[in-house]
Amino acid sequence: MGASSPGTSGPVKLDERGVIVVRKKEQPSGELEGFLDEGTSFTGEVSFHDTLRIDGKFDGSVKAGRRLIIGEGADVNAEVAVAIVTVSGRLRGQVKATERVELMPTAVAECSIECDVLKVHEGAKFDGQCVMSKRETLDRTASSDNLKKFVSSE
Repeated sequence: MGASSPGTSGPVKLDERGVIVVRKKEQPSGELEGFLDEGTSFTGEVSFHDTLRIDGKFDGSVKAGRRLIIGEGADVNAEVAVAIVTVSGRLRGQVKATERVELMPTAVAECSIECDVLKVHEGAKFDGQCVMSKRETLDRTASSDNLKKFVSSE
């Protein structure tokens, strides 16, 4: 790939600002562009076009990209700004997803999340706060006559 960089456990390619370059070539939508494998650690800033999967340890920021997948063995401490985040491992920090965040059954998320949609699977652990970006849409829907109010019997 390229020269070694401080904070990494292997060779990487850096752009002119010192930001890791995952891949610049155009990919069909949904294809994996980059992968940080188990046993690999990286500290810094990463940006990509479509999909990045992290199964290793990452500290820093993810500034651009469509979809970030945090694998079951991953340990991520980062500021994340992408469209879609899928978490199966450990995530700490701040997440701003323009579309959705999905916490899989093995996820441990200790973070603040801002997104349009949050999906938490049974078994996932979430300790933090979530702000839903499309609040005005939810407020209009909640005041609709089509919704029934449910009251707990407890």
